[in-house]
Amino acid sequence: MLVVLLLAVSQAFAHSDTPSSGVSSKEKLKALSQRIKQEPGNAQAYVERAQVKKEARDFYGAIRDYSIALTLTNASEDKIPTSQPLVGRGNVFLEIGAYQEALRDFDKVLLEEASMEALYGRAVARYYLDDYFGAIRDLDEVIEAIPLHSSALCNRGIVKLELNKVEEAVTDLSLFLTNYPEHPEAAHALAVATDRLRKQNARR
Repeated sequence: MLVVLLLAVSQAFAHSDTPSSGVSSKEKLKALSQRIKQEPGNAQAYVERAQVKKEARDFYGAIRDYSIALTLTNASEDKIPTSQPLVGRGNVFLEIGAYQEALRDFDKVLLEEASMEALYGRAVARYYLDDYFGAIRDLDEVIEAIPLHSSALCNRGIVKLELNKVEEAVTDLSLFLTNYPEHPEAAHALAVATDRLRKQNARR
């Protein structure tokens, strides 16, 4: 169920420097490619083009551009934070199911700085690598810093449900649904958690 929320969260965290407009992805790609041709050492241009490619679901093209940007950050005089291409590439790795690669990118970021986006991304990667307790630890940190981080709250509830911590799952999912009452996956997870809790209480 985490994957249902992942796409929305990646977009919410996205730090594109390209303003939203009526310009098509094809036009943006053309402009950025021209900019890169004129400034081949411009790491930020590669990051921006990677973001556009990701939005167009050209995931492998996005990974290539993020990787080039990462290489350029070590040589460019006008450096961008290495966390920017690493987090971007990590999120694309999540999109294609390359969870070990995503985990490595997010770990690199978190060794250098406290990044809520990298922490959340690592939680998702850990979940899909069956490290449920590691995922919960990361989600705990995200929620401690941002108590109403909706996706982290919902996903923590889902992971706790899978670990049969049903009472805690009910708490997280109920709080999430207070703000997002129309979310079908969360509503289903809450119904499952509530039913399990009722059965547990009946056996006591």
